[in-house]
Amino acid sequence: MEKRIGIDNNIGSAHMVLGRDLNPHDTLFAGRASEMIIECGFMEAMDFLQTKHIVCQGLDGFRFLRPVKKGDTILITSTVVQVGKSSVGVYMAIYLAPERIKTAEGFVTFVHIDEATGHSAPHGVELGKLSQEEAKLQARYAAFRSVHSEV
Repeated sequence: MEKRIGIDNNIGSAHMVLGRDLNPHDTLFAGRASEMIIECGFMEAMDFLQTKHIVCQGLDGFRFLRPVKKGDTILITSTVVQVGKSSVGVYMAIYLAPERIKTAEGFVTFVHIDEATGHSAPHGVELGKLSQEEAKLQARYAAFRSVHSEV
């Protein structure tokens, strides 16, 4: 398999937080926030690998930094920070708009699969040169993943 350098287009999304997105404390429900970042991260990984044959393996280090309330508009950003043989690690952040105040962050790992078997399969994509900030995120991702085996 010939390798190629993936292009990180930093795909993002925006959402207005509605009543159905809230927990009993009237702040953004962690399950709903996880759903939003996994969906955005999936689009980022799909675009980076140029295939839809990926699945979410896990969410690492997801944490809220401040509450998000009903009526807030949030922006979700994505950055590929790690590429394994069959995996892609994506840093995800949620910001309040328009102020760009970070409210949550975490990492999502996606695995390229063979559609016929459903098992992990090499994707043949490499990560290009990272900025200093991206390299710091990559180190944080590696620290979370060090308790897991590489896929």
